[in-house]
Amino acid sequence: MTTALIGKTGPLTQKARVAVLARSNTNPLAATLARAGHETFDHSDWTALRADPEFAAVDLVFCDEALALDVPADIDVPVLQFTDRASTQTGSTLPTISLAMLDGCLDALLVLASALGQSLSRQRELDRIVAGLHSGTAMVGRSPVMRRLSSAISRAADSDATVLIEGPTGAGKSLAARMIHCKSRRGNKPILVVECATATADSLTKSLTEGKGTTLVLENIEHLPAQAQSVLVRSLKERSPAPANPAARIVATTAAHLPELVARGAFREDLFYRLHAMPIVVPALKERTDDIQLLAQSIADSATSTSGRSGQLTPAALMLLEAMTWPGNVAQLEATVRRALLQAGGGPVEREHIQPQNQASPAAAVRPGPQANNATEDLTEESILPFEEEEQRMFSRALRATKGNVRRAAQLLGIGRATLYRKIQQYRLSLQ
Repeated sequence: MTTALIGKTGPLTQKARVAVLARSNTNPLAATLARAGHETFDHSDWTALRADPEFAAVDLVFCDEALALDVPADIDVPVLQFTDRASTQTGSTLPTISLAMLDGCLDALLVLASALGQSLSRQRELDRIVAGLHSGTAMVGRSPVMRRLSSAISRAADSDATVLIEGPTGAGKSLAARMIHCKSRRGNKPILVVECATATADSLTKSLTEGKGTTLVLENIEHLPAQAQSVLVRSLKERSPAPANPAARIVATTAAHLPELVARGAFREDLFYRLHAMPIVVPALKERTDDIQLLAQSIADSATSTSGRSGQLTPAALMLLEAMTWPGNVAQLEATVRRALLQAGGGPVEREHIQPQNQASPAAAVRPGPQANNATEDLTEESILPFEEEEQRMFSRALRATKGNVRRAAQLLGIGRATLYRKIQQYRLSLQ
């Protein structure tokens, strides 16, 4: 559904995007829809409709009887057949409506079609996510730390060992836990997730029983109450390897440093050692800055995959995202990209559309340079250089300061070495 109709009342407060397929040169249905204020796409066959770049944003398809028997299998929006006869009995199995009946139920019909279309879009997105979880492509990244993480997830999926997933908030620990489940032999069963902050001894006992044969994810295990910790220790001690009665496979996540909690007496030492059978560390975003541009575009593609609108991030926007700090990790990056898409209004995302969370302006979240605290510096318009010139000077200054040490220069700039090498080639910078 798209923009609202001015002054329109009734059950449908937005105009719909409707494709009308008819082999006849005269198409009364398209005219009826247009008079009602809806956006129509008029085509004579399915091939022409699928070639229309606007088809991705269509809410509903009407086709005449001549085309109703040839609906392509990959059409995933609601399709209705229309006829100019009083009877709706045709040779097709599609829902059929007579043009004579259409005027009285058009708005209600489009409301239902829109709701169904949105449901189908959500289902496609869920299917895409599940497919990514099974294949391992849901976690985006090509950096060395991400390749190591992918290997660790695959090893964990091939085992029934208890897994402890460690990493900062927002880094993707829950996603890693779901990937382990989906890639394991238990992946055909529903995953069971427990938030430890709200768990009790009784509720955990129930979850351990319900989770037999599948994966039980204990999120934020550091918040598990003492009595519930005792229940979990007892379960891990008593579980039997007998295949006839498989216990719940435990995957725990934590953003805390559990050995420190053990030392303070806030977490059971025996539980820590039993959970630590197969530890996996999900890196913070600052440890994988080479992945930021790839992650950001992947987030944008996912957010716009069913809208039919642009989700492209410009090179300048991607470079700004890569230069920013991300204390909230991937979760913060996702929120920033989705907000930028809204700011862009369907067009390409530029630098000015990026508004970091908890910051007054995009520049406030960029890693500070050596003059960031010089509040007395007088600025004039003449002192502002084009972005690429400023960027070239910044990289050149870092390389001169480190005497051409790319690794150290990348650390000072807070970017990955691959990114710096790319900039060295782009600007033909000297390492001397």
